[in-house]
This record gives sequence, C-alpha cells and structure tokens, in this order.
Amino acid sequence: MLRVATAQFETGKDTGRVLADILRLADEAAAGGARLVHFQECCNYPTSYSDREHAWREAVTLDGPLITAIRAKAREHSLFIGFNAAVRGPFPKAWMVNHLIGPDGEYIGSNKKQVLMWIERDAFFPSDEDGRVYDTAIGRIGMISCMDGLVPETSRTMACLGADIVLNSLCSNGVDEANLHIPARAAENGYFMISANRVGDMVKGQDLQDLIDAAGMTRDFVKGAGESQIVGPDGVPLARATHDDVGLVFADIDLSKLEREERMARRRPELYALMGEENTTLAALTEGRAPAGKVALTTIVPDGATFDERLAQAIAMIAAAPAGLAVLPEFFAWDFGDDARLDEATTALVETAALAGTYIVAGLPGREGGKRVNRAVLYGPEGVIGEYRQIHDDPASDEMVLGDRLPVFDLPFGRIGLLLGEDLLFPEAARVLARKGVDLIACPAAWRTDWHHELMLTARSAENHVTIVSASRADASCPKPGTVCTTPPEYRFPQTKQVNAPDRHMAPSITGVFTVEIDLAPNRDKRLMGATDLIMDTRPELYGAILALRESIPA
Repeated sequence: MLRVATAQFETGKDTGRVLADILRLADEAAAGGARLVHFQECCNYPTSYSDREHAWREAVTLDGPLITAIRAKAREHSLFIGFNAAVRGPFPKAWMVNHLIGPDGEYIGSNKKQVLMWIERDAFFPSDEDGRVYDTAIGRIGMISCMDGLVPETSRTMACLGADIVLNSLCSNGVDEANLHIPARAAENGYFMISANRVGDMVKGQDLQDLIDAAGMTRDFVKGAGESQIVGPDGVPLARATHDDVGLVFADIDLSKLEREERMARRRPELYALMGEENTTLAALTEGRAPAGKVALTTIVPDGATFDERLAQAIAMIAAAPAGLAVLPEFFAWDFGDDARLDEATTALVETAALAGTYIVAGLPGREGGKRVNRAVLYGPEGVIGEYRQIHDDPASDEMVLGDRLPVFDLPFGRIGLLLGEDLLFPEAARVLARKGVDLIACPAAWRTDWHHELMLTARSAENHVTIVSASRADASCPKPGTVCTTPPEYRFPQTKQVNAPDRHMAPSITGVFTVEIDLAPNRDKRLMGATDLIMDTRPELYGAILALRESIPA
C-alpha cells in the first residue's frame, strides 16, 4: 500500500505566506506517513493578471526561491511533492506548469497546461510540448491541470503513456469538478487520480472587487470550491476534503488495483484519427448541416418475459409516444445471445416509424461469419436510414464482430450519431462524433456498473456539449432508468456553481415510456464562460499517444 495526501489552502499575492503554507502542509503530510503529497494550481500567484507582461513578471524560474524551497522540503522528508506554479520563458511567454519533485529533492519533471480557461487565456500561453509520464519508485506519475480535465484528451494521454497515478492541480470554483469530472477521468482511464483545489478568496481587497465586477458574480462564486480528493480506478473517492477547510486528506492506495491495462486494451486507435486532425478542418464536416431544433426524446423499455411480449410492448409504446425520436435498449426484444426473428422485428419497426411519423433507434442483434454483431439501427418514416455496429470489444463475449465506422445522420431536428452502452466507456468514440458535428447521440445500453451510467453517460454529454439519450435493458446487471443528458439552454454557473454539467433527465421507473422535449440548439455552443471552446481549443498536435497503435504504448 502507498500512502498519499492531497492538500488545499488559500492562495494569494502574499507569496511568502503561500510558500510557508506549502512547506507546513508538506511537514504534516510527512508526519502522517505520506510518501507523496500534491498541491493545487497557481501556487506561486493567483490567476488575477492584468496582461501577459504581468503574468511573465510573476512567474517563477526553475532555480528560483519557490522551487528551491520545495525541493529542500522534499529532501528533508524523503517525500514526493507535486504542485503547480507558472514558469517564465522568453518574454512574453509564461506557462502554467505542473512540477514533480522527488524524495532526494531532485526535479523529476513537468507538464505544461494544454487547455487554458477563462482569464488564463489573456495571461499565459498553452503548452507547446507533449504531456509526459514519469517513472518513479512509487509508480508512473502523470500531471494535468484543471481545465485539462474538463476535456478527455489530456488525461487520456496520461493513460496511453502508462500512468498509474495522475496529479490534477486545480484553481476551480466549480462544484462539478469533484463530483463529476475528476471521478470520470479516473474511472475511464483505470488509474488513481489525486486532485488538489484551492479554498477561500482567489485574491483580496480591490483585486477581489475587480474580479467580482469582471465576472458579474457575488463573492461566494469566486471562492475556491475545495473538495481536494484521491479517487480510485473505479471513480470512487477514497478520501475527499470539504469545500472550505484548509489542510490535508490521506488515503492508502494499492497499485495492484489499477484497471488501466483493461481499459487501454480495448481501445481502437485506428478509428480515432479525427481527434488528431487540425481543428480548422472541422468546419468542412458541418458545412450544410441543418439547424438544430426542438425534438421529443423518448426512452422505451419493455419488461415482457418473451420476445413476443417485449416486441409488442415496444411497438405499442412507440405508437403512443409523441413523434420525435424514440430509443430502445440493446437487443430490446431478445434474450442475450439470441438473434432469431430479426425480419419480424425490422418489419414492425419500419411500419411503426412510418405510421407514427417518428424516428426510432433500436438495439438489434446480428450475425456475421457465425459471430454476434451488436447494432444500433436508425429507422425513420421513410424506412431504415442506417446502422452502427459496436466498435469496442465486449469483455463478456469472446465471439463478437466489431464495427469500424462512426456514422452520422442528418435529421430534421439536427445531426445524430449512434453508440452502444459499452462505447461510452471510451471517450474517443463520442469525441469523434462531436468533431463530426453531432447534436445528439442515441445510445441503446445494457449497463453493467453504476459508474458506467452515473459518470460515463454524464461526462460524455458534458465534455462534448451534446445531448445523449439512453435506454437500458430492464434485466441488465445494473438496471437504470431511461436517461437524457443535455447542454443547458444558458450558462448556469452563477446559479449552480457548476462549470460544465449537463441537465440530466431520468425516467421515474426502470421500465416504460419516458419523454422529454429537448432543444438541441444549445449543443452547438461549445464554450465555457463564453471563452474556452471544448472542441476548437483542444490540442490535436499533442495527441499522438492517443492515436498510437497499442504496440507502441508502454505496458
């Protein structure tokens, strides 16, 4: 077991006091038996800069007093220390940088922040280097920063490079960081994530008032959200601090519990090439796309005991639902492993779509070369429109033919993509669809664990600003009600303190019909706080590890 700690405290312009707090908390971490302690973003200075020149002046150098003092403290306690402090480069360049110090006081390495958030964009430059993972005596350690964790690519790179532990430095006011984004990043990558966030005011005095005026928020909304935490590979926090308290939380982590290899083994890098394409090329993919609009989204979950009962129930529920888009579970009328009577089900769905003037996405089985195919088929009033075949291997089946395409379809209410439940565990699949301009992803499912539904479904919607509608089998190993996650119609941080959380609509029961009307138009605004774009501000030139073939990735 490896004891680790994460800290939270109040940053500020009184840099001497801030450094003293870091050193004191490092003493406490060592006294508590930790071999590694992690600190938050902006340890050298708060993020209130007047311009790039100001940021450059306040940034540290690697041989300056802050890093020198932290190195000495690490040596004193034989302690690994992770922290974030802006570093000065050739004028006017300064970067937000994560640093890792070893127990001998050696400077192990750094990762620069790749995606900048809000006012950081006016002060710093984004990373001009690939992210790295560092071999240490306590495991392979990667580092990311705050906004880097609101998109999937930076943390995914750490997993592709073989990280066991990822240190996430935050300077965030958003309560959804701790409740959604950090657990989701740990779970989808199967590693431990240690996050450290600030508490208290970002700045003091007139600077605080200026920040409040610029943000249009009250003082409470520009305070750090705290909740520094240590999260396991299943997305479950092992320890989490409060919103307000200064100090440390500890956890004992067991690296034999890593699930990274299982997650990485089922990836399909050859299908993710669009993630490496320049963002400027994406406009061509959405040219001529019809406007996104309102649509009635319905989840249909039959509960009959036989094929005939389930098919009849599904057809009756679709016919009674408002016209729009209805989504059924995986293999919605079949027992697992059965694929008989496909023609009968297809005929019924085609006829129902035509009579009801609606669109349907149904999970259907198939066979190819004697092996099973898991499909999501899109029907419309005009008949069968297209299908998607699951692209990621099902760990419960060793005889499955995988698809090799991520198609999109233009419908009267917007552009739609299709996935199946297992695919939501892989952020690349939804990311490719988002880069193709989908407004909505329909996802027949059969959920296996809570975190698949609670974290992956929600995270995929949030990080891409797309609506996801999912219906899951009533007899799934982890039954969940029909769920629709969607981008809010306006930016709600001033009301909710959530930086990037979707609206989440859930059916009142596991089976039956659930309908919600959704306006897909807000999905086309990919910005957070009117600035950082979840798609166009990503860094495709830094994602080589995500696109590399498996043989080139460290074990």
